[in-house]
Amino acid sequence: MLFSKKTYKDYENEAKSAFIKLEYKKSQKLYSKAIIKNSDDTDSLARDYFCLSLLNKNLNNLRNAINNIKKAIEIKNDDYNFYLECAEIKKLLNDESAENDLNKAYHLLKNYLSDDDYVEVLKVMSFSPYSREFTNDYVAMYLKINNDVKLIEYINKLIKMYKKDISLLDLKTDILTRMNCLNEAIETINKAIELAPECGHYYLMRGGLYSNLNYLKEARIDIEKALTFKLSESDKKDCNNYLINIKGNI
Repeated sequence: MLFSKKTYKDYENEAKSAFIKLEYKKSQKLYSKAIIKNSDDTDSLARDYFCLSLLNKNLNNLRNAINNIKKAIEIKNDDYNFYLECAEIKKLLNDESAENDLNKAYHLLKNYLSDDDYVEVLKVMSFSPYSREFTNDYVAMYLKINNDVKLIEYINKLIKMYKKDISLLDLKTDILTRMNCLNEAIETINKAIELAPECGHYYLMRGGLYSNLNYLKEARIDIEKALTFKLSESDKKDCNNYLINIKGNI
């Protein structure tokens, strides 16, 4: 009988590759195997639980996601990314203790980040692409990043470095929208859609931008397309609200 000679690193690398390709269920299984194989590298073990949490969140398995991230924190309790992820999932679960995790993340950040370290802060924010109003503004408030033009400047640098990091395009779209640069925001979310054409959330984002520009026909096409994909309950609600408003104005 032949036994697999794969190490936890082999499984971890395969899991990362599947994650990048948006093969979430495959990646989930591979990370689980990596965790079973890993017996002594605690940093990697914590990181793998963190990635499992991201995957379960993307698959809308929020209870599993919160258990995964709590396990990551139990193993390594000094990583601000873990607390930001935990806070985001708790927010999705309407858990008021999310604020406690945000405070922990902030205090860990404050220990070694300066107010001028914008690039590092943006990397932090890019870990939570689905709740910008929750993490983006929170981190920005405490680290005094209140210059949207400066934020866009640094995001563009990061995008050149991490060309396939969709979360940076998501973040850039949100900030451009806040700046009322709607056409540029559409150009940015178009790039995200090219990288992740099966992500309904991005069609919702673009549909909202079209709606704000009063391109109602284009908005309706995108919103209806978004509804053909798996969406969070919040996104479904937003889609339905947009459609009601669009149909009332066409």
